[in-house]
Amino acid sequence: MKKCWIVVGIGILLFISILMYALAGYIPIVGQYVADSKLSLYSGEKINTRYQFPTCRYIASGSDGKLLQYNLYNNTIFDEAYNDTIASQVNRQYLSFIAESSTDMIDYPGMLSIWTSIDATKTSKIYAKIYVMTIFDERNIDEQDSEQQICEFAVQLIKYLDINCTSIQMVYANKWGLFELLCDSGKKPLEYNDLANSIRKFNEEDLPLDYIEWRKARCF
Repeated sequence: MKKCWIVVGIGILLFISILMYALAGYIPIVGQYVADSKLSLYSGEKINTRYQFPTCRYIASGSDGKLLQYNLYNNTIFDEAYNDTIASQVNRQYLSFIAESSTDMIDYPGMLSIWTSIDATKTSKIYAKIYVMTIFDERNIDEQDSEQQICEFAVQLIKYLDINCTSIQMVYANKWGLFELLCDSGKKPLEYNDLANSIRKFNEEDLPLDYIEWRKARCF
C-alpha cells in the first residue's frame, strides 16, 4: 500500500512538472535554482528569488533594496540600480540631441525611459529598450513620408545615444495622424527594415485627447 502511494505521488509530481513546463517553458523550481545562482554570482551576495507568475521571471531585492530580476528565457538580468545609472547617462545625451536637433516645428518629449537587460553569461553585454513619448511634428510633409520620417528619427536617436538598442517604442504625431513604432529584435541590433515593418497608425476612433487637441490647435 505504501509503495502504491509513492507511485501515485511520483505520478502527480510528474504530471505537475509536465504541466508547468507546458505553461511556462520550464519547471519553476529548477528555474529558481538557476535564477538564485545567476543573481548571486552577478551581485556578489546571496540572493533568494521568488517566481513572478505569469511573467516567467524571478525577482529579488539586493542589499541596497533595489530590484534584481532574472529572465530564464533570455538568460538576462535586470538590475534597477544599474538601470537608473544608465537612464541618467542616456537622458543627458538625449538633452544634447534635442538641443542639436530640435526646431520650432518639432517638439520632442522632455526625457526618455529605458530598460536595460544584462547578459547573464557575459555581463559586459547590455541590451537596451528605449521609450520615446511623443514627438510632435508640425512640418508640412507628405503623408507617404510619415513612416520614413519615423524611422529616420529612430535611427538618428539611436546613433546619437551610442547604446546597444535592441528594442524601441516611439510615438510620432503629425497632421496626418498618430503613429507608433514598436520594434524588438531580441538581442540583435535594430535595423532600418525592422523599424519600417514595425509601424502602425492609430485609427481615428482610438486617437488620444492630447493629440486631437494638438491637431485642432494647429488647424491642420
